[in-house]
Amino acid sequence: MLRRVLASLAVLALVAGCGPDSPELPKPADGGDLAACADGLCEVSAPVGAKVALPERTNVESVIVQAVDTETVMLLARGIGKRQGGSCAGKCEASGTGKDFKAKLWAGSELTYNDLSIRLLGVGDRTAVLKFTPQ
Repeated sequence: MLRRVLASLAVLALVAGCGPDSPELPKPADGGDLAACADGLCEVSAPVGAKVALPERTNVESVIVQAVDTETVMLLARGIGKRQGGSCAGKCEASGTGKDFKAKLWAGSELTYNDLSIRLLGVGDRTAVLKFTPQ
């Protein structure tokens, strides 16, 4: 009986190590090269404080990674041009003021702002894996 209890505890300890505290991030196609986003199409690993510069045709000047926690990323997108508008798909929260659009995204959710789409592929250790696509 004691042997079964100890074996069960050992299995639980192993499984617990694979939980949400140790997520495995997807490997972004462009790694940590934020300059790959210069054409508006990239998949990058972006740490807190990263500023992603984007082409004028997206009507978004830049996106800043403001915060990353175990489940979410906070982004600030700065728009250019007269037309400003955005929306979210999936689990997300967003608000806009003037040319700034703030969004909190959970993995798998997507932000569309002006002519740019941003999908959160994963988060971990103050880093977000983001996919940028021009619309």
